[in-house]
Amino acid sequence: MPPIVTGHVSASAWANRWIEAWNALDVESVLALFADDCQFRSPKAAAITGCGTVIGKPALRAYWTRAIENIAHLRFTLSSAHWDGVQRTLLIRYTAELGVLRIQAAEVFDFHADGSVACGTAFYGAPAD
Repeated sequence: MPPIVTGHVSASAWANRWIEAWNALDVESVLALFADDCQFRSPKAAAITGCGTVIGKPALRAYWTRAIENIAHLRFTLSSAHWDGVQRTLLIRYTAELGVLRIQAAEVFDFHADGSVACGTAFYGAPAD
C-alpha cells in the first residue's frame, strides 16, 4: 500500500491504528489523528448534535464522547484501506459491531500535508453479512 502523506505510515497501518483506538473507546487517540481545524461529517452527528458537520477538535471530542456514552460494546473490523496519494485521501471500509447491531461502514479521510486529518466523512448503515 502506498505511504500516507508523511511517508512513514501505510494506509493499512493508519487504518489499523484508527480501528484500535475506536475498539479501545479511546477518543483522545482518535482525536490525535485529526488537525485542530478538522471537520467531520456523519449522519450520527446530525442525530446527536443537530448538525451533520462537526467543526474543530473540541466539538469533535464532545460529539464522540457523547456518541459512545451508551455503547456497551463496540468492535470495528477492517475490511480494506485505499490511499490516493494525489488527493491525499484515505478510504477505510470496515464492519462495525455496536451491541447486537452489525453494519458495513466506510469513512473517507482527507489529509493536510502534515499527515493530520483535515476532514472525515462517515458512511454507514448497510447490514453486514
